[in-house]
Amino acid sequence: MAALVLVATACGNDDDDGGAPAPTVAEEEAPMDDAEPMDDAEPMDDAEPMDDAEPMDDAEPMDDAEPMDDAEPMDDAEPMDDAEPMDSRTWGAFTYEIDFEPSTRGVTDDTVRIGAMTQSALYAGYEDGVNARLQRANRDGELPGGRSLELVQFVDDGSDPQANFDGARSMVENDEVFGIVVTSAVSLPQTTDYLHENQVPFTGWGFMPGFCAPNAWGFGMNGCLSGYAFGVEGAEPLVSVQRFWADYFGTEDFTVGIFNSDDDAGRAGATLYETVWGDQLVFNEFVPTESAGGITDPTRFVNTVLDTDPDVVINSTDFAGAITLKASISAAGWDGVVADYLTYVPGLPQLSPDLGFALEGGYAVTQVPPLDSSQPAIQQLLADFDAVEAFPGFGSMVGYWSADLLVQMIAAAGEDLNTASFYQAINIDGFQSSQQAGGLGEVRFPADHVIAPDCAGMVQVVDGEFEVAYPFVCYGEPDR
Repeated sequence: MAALVLVATACGNDDDDGGAPAPTVAEEEAPMDDAEPMDDAEPMDDAEPMDDAEPMDDAEPMDDAEPMDDAEPMDDAEPMDDAEPMDSRTWGAFTYEIDFEPSTRGVTDDTVRIGAMTQSALYAGYEDGVNARLQRANRDGELPGGRSLELVQFVDDGSDPQANFDGARSMVENDEVFGIVVTSAVSLPQTTDYLHENQVPFTGWGFMPGFCAPNAWGFGMNGCLSGYAFGVEGAEPLVSVQRFWADYFGTEDFTVGIFNSDDDAGRAGATLYETVWGDQLVFNEFVPTESAGGITDPTRFVNTVLDTDPDVVINSTDFAGAITLKASISAAGWDGVVADYLTYVPGLPQLSPDLGFALEGGYAVTQVPPLDSSQPAIQQLLADFDAVEAFPGFGSMVGYWSADLLVQMIAAAGEDLNTASFYQAINIDGFQSSQQAGGLGEVRFPADHVIAPDCAGMVQVVDGEFEVAYPFVCYGEPDR
């Protein structure tokens, strides 16, 4: 699996029309100012018969009654604002509207039923991450109406597209879930189109096409990462793919070599890299995935690196491929930067010294924030994992942040939860996620069905431990 890294002025009158004209008589000839008979006597001010009586002010019949102001039927009701929400929203080339019958599938007075599915070979611990976030939502009463979230089924698709589809259909038709948290490189259109057709919201790592428009029910925890590669109208290449490394090296004068997994996601990634890197790209090759037999002999890939000698090699592959390539390239004596998108597994170097040795000195670009415990969002995450007696790894963190988005969106739909109120709140009224400092970049829908907040950070294995090599930063357009 290749993870794609892949955004009046005050209307006053200044004319002085009401001011007196400039005097035409010389000031020394102004006898009225000298005598000031009117000011001295001030008969009108002393008597002030009109002010004293003030019959109109005292009675103030119109002000007292103020029938129009008191009732204020138009202001109080505000029918246009409250009673008449938008029927549709257009963002770019896509229009979002409710053209389906509302359903309360999976929603009771007390609970909202949720499913989860992943490719456990790549995302070990995914279920732990989902559980950690759902349990906090239940503890803190985050859903309107006092509802709790119930995880009714977890599916490991075993890297099999048919198992992925069957798992999704079972959760919808047998378990009657309201929504699904899913991340898998085999969540292909047969699965995500089915979820779209049945109005099932699903959240996850947004590198597959189902997380991009025209699918209006897929919500990437980091937006639509691969929209440009998959030809989504209005999508643009992720700035972070190139700019992140330019920032890291402090220059744009460097070369890149990329190994992609030989699957749908990898081929989409290769297309993106060709566009983003241009002449800086010295190779852009494919390697077999573990499910297709894996890399049996890394020699030719190592020779590609030695022959081209880029400044950075990026392994946009599955986990096994990234480990094999990192270890083989290092063993060949090449001392450039080798990075991937999947090997950031906190605690792994200590738990598996052999893997730690293979990863030593290597980098992992991550689209989930590194575990920097000085950050409030990470403190919260660690507490949530501790509450379910689990430890955060890469797969479990992807599950956690994916579940976090679904929790926030269900809460935004309000107490009267059904598929229509959910769609209205997210795709038509518009939704923006909320994060503590140190958390994921904020996503915004419907915009992020097409683009992404475009965030990345990087860690390095140093003496058997992960250290932050570059802070987590977002490059996406904040006003998207």
